[in-house]
Amino acid sequence: MAPEKQVRRLLLIHENPDVTAGVRELLSTLRNPRHIVAHYHHLMDGLTYLMVNPVDLVLVGPAPADVDQLAAIRKISAAYPEIPIIALSRSINSASIFALKKAGSSECLSINELHSDLWFRTLNYCIQESALKSQLASATASIDWMQNTDSLTGLLNRKGMERETLALLALARKNNCDLQVLLIDLDEFGRINSTLGHGVGDLILMAAARRINDLIGEKDKVGRVGTDRFVVVLAKDCEEYASTLAEKIRLAISRDVIQAGDNSLATTASLGVTGISSSTISFDEVLAKAHFVLQRSKLKGKNRVSRAASLADVRLIRPSEVGPDMIRALLHGFVLNVYSQPIVNLLDGRIVSQELLIRGPEGPLRSPDALFRYCQEKDILSAVDLRCLKECAKAASRTAQGQAPRYHVNIMPATLLQTPVEELVRVLQVNNDFGHCCLELSEQQLLGDPSVLLPRVRSLQEAGIRIAIDDVGYGKSHLENLLMLDPQVMKIDKRLVQGVSADGDMRQTLGRLLKMADVLGAETVAEGIEDADDYRVLLEMGVRFGQGYLFGVPMPCSEAAEVNKANNLSTGGNDPEARAEA
Repeated sequence: MAPEKQVRRLLLIHENPDVTAGVRELLSTLRNPRHIVAHYHHLMDGLTYLMVNPVDLVLVGPAPADVDQLAAIRKISAAYPEIPIIALSRSINSASIFALKKAGSSECLSINELHSDLWFRTLNYCIQESALKSQLASATASIDWMQNTDSLTGLLNRKGMERETLALLALARKNNCDLQVLLIDLDEFGRINSTLGHGVGDLILMAAARRINDLIGEKDKVGRVGTDRFVVVLAKDCEEYASTLAEKIRLAISRDVIQAGDNSLATTASLGVTGISSSTISFDEVLAKAHFVLQRSKLKGKNRVSRAASLADVRLIRPSEVGPDMIRALLHGFVLNVYSQPIVNLLDGRIVSQELLIRGPEGPLRSPDALFRYCQEKDILSAVDLRCLKECAKAASRTAQGQAPRYHVNIMPATLLQTPVEELVRVLQVNNDFGHCCLELSEQQLLGDPSVLLPRVRSLQEAGIRIAIDDVGYGKSHLENLLMLDPQVMKIDKRLVQGVSADGDMRQTLGRLLKMADVLGAETVAEGIEDADDYRVLLEMGVRFGQGYLFGVPMPCSEAAEVNKANNLSTGGNDPEARAEA
């Protein structure tokens, strides 16, 4: 048992100040630990106090000013179940004790019998019992996590997935709807395990699990149910959504390339999508139906998605396979949409620039990752990347209203290497106005020796185009990339931003990157700012620029210009609460 606190903070809710004086006088005789008592006549005032002050124990007198004692105990217990409550009564009998404990009180004490020894023992007992309950709840949660979680991937294991699926089936029956299930099988995984070892296999499994988990909805459930098999149960019954998600997952998994010695392994997956009736009563039945569809998919070839509305209706779906028409549309930019997200000065909220982003056509190619993976499969990646750059530059020019547009735009390192610098300068319409355009290179894609990019980077900088390294801190950061390319801007990946207010290790890592930026003389832009507390911490750490949903979501350029003008985001200043409300 941990040693007791030297100071205990108590809250007393009772309308009679004489009772408060008596309780305080009694507790003043208890020197170790010392007791500090806050007193309020009304329950609502006491609840307000609990919102902002830590309390070890609550004493509820027989008559709060605004409600009766039982109602007060119920409300406090419901709002703060972790805080023990002692009911103070004028007379104590078995019936009253039963009623008070049923309402949520831990113990009862008589205000007519202020005996220090009895009060001391009762307070000790209640606080220690609460601590034990908290420890037990934490241990139970840890055991539950270990029993229901796959230790390698961090996803639900078969047992955990069974529990969650049955819960979703019960909800589906209540709502009179069905479920959509995706079964995902990694292709050739057994051969990889047997030839390259289980260590490489584990890397592939963890990468696939991360890709799947990043794409599913908040209420969807995903688990590992076999050596190389994953299942996703969707919370909403929509065949189109399930099919689109399956194709996104297939494309996302195929992004990963594992380097094992001299071997480069590209991971692929086969997926089966099926509707599951809410009348299904077991997880094994769910898996059997999904497995049937998956096997049909495998028979038609790997690295594809098959869909079955029923077990008698198995058909191949390939939402992104639309032949030469889609390739032609991508190369000409007909189906590419330019979105804008503001980059702001965190000190005063002024919009200083905008990042122009590409979204693909509606469907599985909507997200940039899926779009560019499809282009890579069709061997048109660099061409489409350059088309995206052109579309972004045109959009920036249209929204500039006669002034030099200030914008960030992305380019892949491979595209940079294959495109003449003078053509890039022409497309980006620099016109010797240094700094209005910032070209972002993703750190995730800076593979190999960065020195091959150096001549082009220097030429672009000399032409007035600023260079940014995107996704810094993603997990693949290389110090040599930053030192050699000497960018003017470092964009901090959202994984080092979201939750930074509550994670000391993240703040320490972010602090190192900020020191590196100071050494390089580079500006820092924090990406993915969505929380006011994270915003405050970034300000305190000296991050000057940022972007994220707290300041504006990506939206079509034409709409973004009007919204930014109408909302005038700078009115929020550096007040995080005002920023969050805006």
